[in-house]
Amino acid sequence: MPYKRSNYLEWEEYFMSIAFLSAQRSKDPRTQVGACIVNRQNKIVGIGYNGMPIGCDDDEMPWNRSDDKSTDSWLNSKSPYVCHAELNAVLNKNLADVSDCRIYVALFPCNMCAQIIVQSGIKEVVFYSDKYHDTPAMIASRRLLDMAGVKYRQFRPSQKKVVIDFEVIESTPGLDGSVVLKKSGETIDSGTTADNSNSKGQDSVNNNNKGVDKTPSFDNRAPISTAFVPNNQQQTQQQQRLDRSATSVESGVWCFSNVVTSLLFVGVAVLCTWFGSLLPSLTTE
Repeated sequence: MPYKRSNYLEWEEYFMSIAFLSAQRSKDPRTQVGACIVNRQNKIVGIGYNGMPIGCDDDEMPWNRSDDKSTDSWLNSKSPYVCHAELNAVLNKNLADVSDCRIYVALFPCNMCAQIIVQSGIKEVVFYSDKYHDTPAMIASRRLLDMAGVKYRQFRPSQKKVVIDFEVIESTPGLDGSVVLKKSGETIDSGTTADNSNSKGQDSVNNNNKGVDKTPSFDNRAPISTAFVPNNQQQTQQQQRLDRSATSVESGVWCFSNVVTSLLFVGVAVLCTWFGSLLPSLTTE
């Protein structure tokens, strides 16, 4: 009997991965940040990434940071124009509001984003990095969140990477966790890729690490995009269930037709009897 996969993403790993994946949509050449808003039922209700406002040409807007504190330098930088990931996630929400939700972000939110988080009713911030911890914007942000009663905590997944392999949908997973690629017929372990150029190096690493207990990492996880292809036995069982269903439907139709036929016969008999009772009176008149 097959068992469920053991190397699937946990909820928080999943939401943080969505935030990082969303960040890949950002045009910012320096910093790509994503945000993911989740409700109490672990349903995603908003996603965003840092970028220019709608209608503003990404090719015409500046993407550099301010070189100094002068007005001209600031006006010719991205700072006064770019919309942060937290703002876009709140604006992109698919609910009337995001009260009592939590937001997963790659970076700890700045003071402006903290204002948006507080005003929107979000109750918890889960961040990955706090590398700007000592900057004035972050100090002000923590002050706002603390006063408003918004919780915040850092989350670091136990794995370093999540691999998205679009070709895994073409593979046939085995019950032992292996994956058989349809194109090459090669069997590989679940969570690895079929890159033959790296196979020799990986074999040498595996040989050197025999007997060593290693903590799982995103590198040896199964890719996010996975599909289940039933084997022959499961296909046979599925076909048998379909045959039984078809037989049940045919039996139901047969019974229904018999009932209708019987009712028609009864109706005809009643009509004949009624006309028979009327004939003597018609003849007398």
